[in-house]
Amino acid sequence: MHESTARLGDERGYVAAWTAVIGAALILVGGVVYDSADKANEARRVTLVANEAGRAAAQEVSSDVIAGSRATIDSGRAAQAARDYLSATGVDGNVSVSGSQVTVTTSAPWSPKIMPVLQPDTLTGTAVIDLEQVDAGTAP
Repeated sequence: MHESTARLGDERGYVAAWTAVIGAALILVGGVVYDSADKANEARRVTLVANEAGRAAAQEVSSDVIAGSRATIDSGRAAQAARDYLSATGVDGNVSVSGSQVTVTTSAPWSPKIMPVLQPDTLTGTAVIDLEQVDAGTAP
């Protein structure tokens, strides 16, 4: 066998090159999947915090409800209850109370942990809680 023919048939290093290429692609895909899942989880958390802050606010009904009168929200206490909940969770948000409706909007910054090519984002969640009176005997 000629020396030049032996060199052309030598495949040493071929597997290492493919391993490096496939390994890099898997790391890239894994990083994007991880950061995307992290972003989805954080968006869900921000929405859940908005819902729970709205629930805390809606519990601040006037004392008239005990006597069977129409339920109304004590605006000041409701807004404060929602702000206290937001403060306890460390999530920024706005609270507004209008009549029997409480609106809580939350926001939190997000940035990728593995893949710096993904853009940072601000995630928001909104909950609109409407307090309605339920007559005795008709509650589910």
